[in-house]
Amino acid sequence: MCMTGWLEPLLDRIAQDPTNVVCPVIDVINDDTFAMRPSKAKDVQVGGFNWGLVFNWHGIPQRERARHQHPAEPVYSPTMAGGLFSIDKKFFERLGTYDSGFDIWGGENLELSFKVK
Repeated sequence: MCMTGWLEPLLDRIAQDPTNVVCPVIDVINDDTFAMRPSKAKDVQVGGFNWGLVFNWHGIPQRERARHQHPAEPVYSPTMAGGLFSIDKKFFERLGTYDSGFDIWGGENLELSFKVK
């Protein structure tokens, strides 16, 4: 089950600027009941990493929250999940797509994030 209306805002951001890379909010699905628990604006997080280059999630910094008029506005994130994003195909190809040398999951999120900006 998908939430209604989640795709259009992602595609709109790319239509506005083909170099935008847009990540959806990742809702939680209960592994016992498969019930979806939609995220609330206050629960949205941004990607980050530690000195060991391990990806992790952080709350939105107050300086970023202060830029917004509405909690549904896009949030800048220093890094992103490497397999959950929308991107213009030509821009993705210009970036070099995924690194073909990656043999396992876990580095694509930082690699793509660093390529984007």
